[in-house]
Amino acid sequence: MKIDFKKAMKATKQLTLLATLCVTLIACGQNSPIFIPTAHSYQIDHSKKIIVLNIDVEDVVTQEITDLQLEDTYTFSTPARGLKDTERYTVEKNGEAYSLFITKSPILAIQVHDSLTKQPKVLGHFRYFDADTTFTSVVGMDLRGNLSLTYPKKSFNVEFYTDSVSKGQKDIKLKNLRKDDDLILDGLYNEPLLLRAYTSQKLWKEIHTPHYISEEKSARATVDGFYVDLFMNNEYRGVYLVSEKINRGLLKLKKIKGDTVRGELFKAGYYDPGTSFKGAPDFKNSLPTWAGWEMEYPYEDYTAHYDNLHKAITFVTTSSDVEFVQQLPEYFKVDNLVDYFLFINLIRATDNLGKNLYLAKYDAETPYFIVPWDMDGVMGTIQAGKRIPTTDDILSNHLFDRMLDNASLKIKMNTRWAALRNSAFAEEVLVASIKDTYIEMLHEKKYERDQLAWDKSHEEEHLTYMLEWLKNRIAYLDTFFKDE
Repeated sequence: MKIDFKKAMKATKQLTLLATLCVTLIACGQNSPIFIPTAHSYQIDHSKKIIVLNIDVEDVVTQEITDLQLEDTYTFSTPARGLKDTERYTVEKNGEAYSLFITKSPILAIQVHDSLTKQPKVLGHFRYFDADTTFTSVVGMDLRGNLSLTYPKKSFNVEFYTDSVSKGQKDIKLKNLRKDDDLILDGLYNEPLLLRAYTSQKLWKEIHTPHYISEEKSARATVDGFYVDLFMNNEYRGVYLVSEKINRGLLKLKKIKGDTVRGELFKAGYYDPGTSFKGAPDFKNSLPTWAGWEMEYPYEDYTAHYDNLHKAITFVTTSSDVEFVQQLPEYFKVDNLVDYFLFINLIRATDNLGKNLYLAKYDAETPYFIVPWDMDGVMGTIQAGKRIPTTDDILSNHLFDRMLDNASLKIKMNTRWAALRNSAFAEEVLVASIKDTYIEMLHEKKYERDQLAWDKSHEEEHLTYMLEWLKNRIAYLDTFFKDE
């Protein structure tokens, strides 16, 4: 029989190529009943029987999958036709059933060997896995919050280190967050839908831009954040919000230059006449706190700088009505005050007018402005997550009381309210923003797996309550911020 060597060689090459392709597909979990994901793309809680896997679902859309090869082989109770982040799968190993969730959100796996307290930070190992970024780092961690310390689902501060000995600060860049050496893991335990703080942050950034943005194009109005699935010491801790910290770098405040203080940043740490703008007692720059305020920047060599803040609050407490309206722009950015007052009243942030806010100054020649912070007890709830259905009141402090008492400033508020009601504060816009986040978290099974971790309800009734509350709140504020 005559052999056509040319055709035989061509056929051999095709078979070799096909064999190579098959091996590649099997290794990737493609067109094979066994799916083998990338290393570290998954985490398993063997106690709660939960597996969370981060993959691009587009890579496994059509093939039938019978087994999942992780540290062991897990068999699907029913063969899966592709993998979706909108499904919860049951897989079995040695007769034990596990819930498998596919996520597009990053997975954090943290190991700490000592018990965490509010201070000091404890060394840990941090692993981050996402479709476009994966890395590990030594970190320092501690608990954060006050009331949240009483919740079973804790929140954490995380600081990135170059190594475990020198603990040198290391900047990292995650998603849309700025490059920095620390971040917050917010457990959101008091938020029934895990979205109040997140949507409030987004809303403030939509309505307010730092007044010095032309000089500092990367300055933020407040923090950004994104959701993750957190495992600590191999235990699934549920859905968390990763968030930036408010600091000089985030706001792009001018650095101290020699002995000249330029940018300033203060945190309203607790309720006091100072943080409510009712009183300005004597101060000592040898102390880090004064009248409820904590100096965040600059605070070096145990020296604070309360001189300018003391003058500003003294002005609010002692100026005549005429002086107040004429000189207010010298001390505070009035447009910022108006936006903050309207914003806080829209979401009814009961804990954000003498606490949970920052006061900042871009440089020595510019006025103070407010940066909102920690907006979890809003939209019909208070800090602990308890429902407060009140919609027909106005939240204020002494600074805003004085602004309300002035006809021209009240008109300014009314005008700004009308403009916002036709844009970011339009009811349909607000509802759409809340619903979009809710639907995404619902469909991606975030609520379902967070409930498995904490046995805490995220039922749709919470959304119904929030939207009804928001409708009534807007209706009342329309009557208050109405031109006479």
